[in-house]
Amino acid sequence: MSLRLSSSRTDPVRIPDPSRRAVIAGLAGTIAAPAQAGAGRGSWSADSLHAAAARTGLAYGTAVPVERMQDRAYLAVVARECGILVPNTQTKMLSILTAPGVEDFSETDKVLRLARANGQRLRGHTLVWHDGIPAWAQPLIARASAYQAESFLRRWIGAVAGHCRGRIEAWDVINEVLAQGEIRRADGLRETPWLAALGPDYIDLAFRILHEVDPKAAGTWNEDAVEQSVPWMEARRNLVLRRIEGMRARGVPIHRFGLQSHLASPIPIDERQLRRFLRELGQMGLGIEITELDFDDRAFPADIATRDRMVADYARRYLDVVLDEPAVLNILTWDFYDPATWLNRHPDRRRPDGLPQRALPFDAAYRRKPLWHAMHRAFAAAPDHGAARERLRRV
Repeated sequence: MSLRLSSSRTDPVRIPDPSRRAVIAGLAGTIAAPAQAGAGRGSWSADSLHAAAARTGLAYGTAVPVERMQDRAYLAVVARECGILVPNTQTKMLSILTAPGVEDFSETDKVLRLARANGQRLRGHTLVWHDGIPAWAQPLIARASAYQAESFLRRWIGAVAGHCRGRIEAWDVINEVLAQGEIRRADGLRETPWLAALGPDYIDLAFRILHEVDPKAAGTWNEDAVEQSVPWMEARRNLVLRRIEGMRARGVPIHRFGLQSHLASPIPIDERQLRRFLRELGQMGLGIEITELDFDDRAFPADIATRDRMVADYARRYLDVVLDEPAVLNILTWDFYDPATWLNRHPDRRRPDGLPQRALPFDAAYRRKPLWHAMHRAFAAAPDHGAARERLRRV
């Protein structure tokens, strides 16, 4: 039996069998990928955030949204400041599987070309997520048998990771898999179409499929709300550590853990808790990435100078803890200039006074803000763990 995908716009499409052979066969027509981006001379300037970070084996970068790909001023800052990029939406299922039987990589290729032209590394985001599933695929996954759902998952990961093979340093294999709010399952997993169709084993499966398709890409678990000091985040940290211990014992090829780091100013950071969490991840042999950094300034005053100073101070406290950990490899902000932040569009993140958030290191005129300077100083002052980080990058 195979999963038949139907749409009013196209004929049904047959999904290949859920096997390694099927994945490799599906990649046979893929053009060989060029060498990993970032191998040559980079575009960043000597005074950039990436240059300061690279001194200790770190990389700084940003998410790049498709709507900014024609903005010359925006792209100039990307080239000057960044050593690593991640597509905002361009490698998500919703953007690529636009209809049954259709794989559209036109937006993906824009980011691949940009990184290659700038000599920048690339991350991939994201292979398995509860959100970002095309509307046409959602009911099909919901009705699928385990066999059918696995077939579809193999086809999807084989397509996107195969297309980008050799160009992606690390993939967010799973994204936001822990439940939000009340935890109803002992394992803490979010109820998703993938969990319903495949059970908890979908997580291990996704990492194994990526490793079959692109063994040189580091498989990453990307998760939110594990950084700050409230009891429910501590519970999430414990769930993360427990699941990763099990994955390592089962031989799952998980190489990194990503902390999204959408940091909320109303919530404090407990340096001791955070250091312990990072240390335990590192002791399990994982690299660590800060994947979506920004600073929700809702709790700070309206005055811009005061607010910018408080955001910068908060960022420096966080980064001073994070950058002490030798396993931390990359620091990426979720975009880099204030008008682009998602915080202003999210109903739970808007400031009560209605003012726009100042969450990122550049302002609307692409000027470096106090946050930029705090990040630069934190990178420059960080201990040199270059050798340890280079070893982890080779995993």
